[in-house]
Amino acid sequence: MLCPCSSGVEYQHCCGAYIDGKALPEYAEQLMRSRYTAYVLGKADYLAQTWHRDYRPVDLEPDPALQWIGLEILHSEEAAATATVEFEARLLAHGKVDALHENSRFVREQGQWWYTDGDMLAASFQAWKPGRNERCPCGSGKKYKRCCGA
Repeated sequence: MLCPCSSGVEYQHCCGAYIDGKALPEYAEQLMRSRYTAYVLGKADYLAQTWHRDYRPVDLEPDPALQWIGLEILHSEEAAATATVEFEARLLAHGKVDALHENSRFVREQGQWWYTDGDMLAASFQAWKPGRNERCPCGSGKKYKRCCGA
């Protein structure tokens, strides 16, 4: 299966290696992609493990009503100990496609990247309800009703 992070790489050779504990992300963008994938797969334990202890919320259970359907990295900037990753993640909620746009912040401590927090930004992708023969916004090329709308 291709990795949900939209890298085009097989899951086990991409975010799966991080989520399964076989490797640590070398770059903040890799951590961000793996966290998105953890949301897609409902891996709350991985989200907790990668959230900096000073910022980690008490409740980390992903909302099962949300279906994450696509990720686009808009900008990534990394220094020795800090990084930011701006992204837009598309999601399906209550039959409508919407997007979450965030500029996420990361810190590197003892060789490991940690998510701290982020600023929500206005999404460029406008919410819409797919028509009968609309293409799926996840990028599969299939009709929405035969893909994420099934």
